[in-house]
Amino acid sequence: MINKRQYILLSFFLTKALFVGGGFSLIIGISKNNLLITAFLGMLLGYFLLYLFFRKGNINKLLCIIICLVVISLNTLADTTLTSTYLLYNTPTPFILIIFLLVLIYGASKDLKDIGRVSEICIPCSIFVYLIGPIALLSLVKLDNLLPLFNTTFIDFIKGILVFAGTSLLPNLLLINYKGDLKFKDISKGYLLGCFVLILVSFFILSIYGSEFASIVRFPEYLILKKIEFLGYLSNVENILVMEWIINLVICGLLAIKILRSYINNTYLFSILILGIFLVGEFILNSSYVNVLIVKNNFYYIFMILLGICLITKKSKNHD
Repeated sequence: MINKRQYILLSFFLTKALFVGGGFSLIIGISKNNLLITAFLGMLLGYFLLYLFFRKGNINKLLCIIICLVVISLNTLADTTLTSTYLLYNTPTPFILIIFLLVLIYGASKDLKDIGRVSEICIPCSIFVYLIGPIALLSLVKLDNLLPLFNTTFIDFIKGILVFAGTSLLPNLLLINYKGDLKFKDISKGYLLGCFVLILVSFFILSIYGSEFASIVRFPEYLILKKIEFLGYLSNVENILVMEWIINLVICGLLAIKILRSYINNTYLFSILILGIFLVGEFILNSSYVNVLIVKNNFYYIFMILLGICLITKKSKNHD
């Protein structure tokens, strides 16, 4: 069983994972200049829902499997898109997909404590990025880009809150069954820390690029890294700093596939599911931009539906 520190760190990484590769641009497109308000209210809603799940006790086995499949699929797509677009743009996407999935499959053979140790090893990288990044970007902030407020409809305002809450909270449900005797204040720390980082990143994206531009690019969270310079001459460090986002995807994927493997003992069925993730990922990556946009603009419905079903469904009598 993972310890308290590992639980908090895993929750910190899980909270941010599904925002990589589309989450930021989607919520900016919905919320526009209301982004910071909707993100803060979304954090409060997610915190409240997390408390309800804590009181509930654990998540149904079948729903855990579905959440694992959704999370692994989205992490795989995000990692492949980010890597092929900005880091290894001449590398075929099937190769990147296979490498990422092989890393996750290897992780499925390890204990949860091992994945927890990975989070402990990787946290210094996150601390470095979130300490250095704001200092380097502060001079680029244009507060005019945050105005005017309330430039969306009420429906989009509510939708933005739901998107933030669902996207940040869903991966955390994978940890609920492993909370042991932790108190709510313990399991909520990682979630709140992750949300504050998301709000901080949202502030810099919005204040530097504005909502119109940030909503149409794939990785606004990567583009702000391109703005970072050290001492006025050391630039192009974004390919190093972006590893923090990849770490989020890997840790989230490792945890999801480990839990998926613990529930599916049949190796044949497990292999079919992984193959299915690969084929669906490759299909989406090679689809037209319109099809990709449809997936991106509607995936938050899946998050909120899953959260609602998990909340009203009876908990499993037995779980690992």
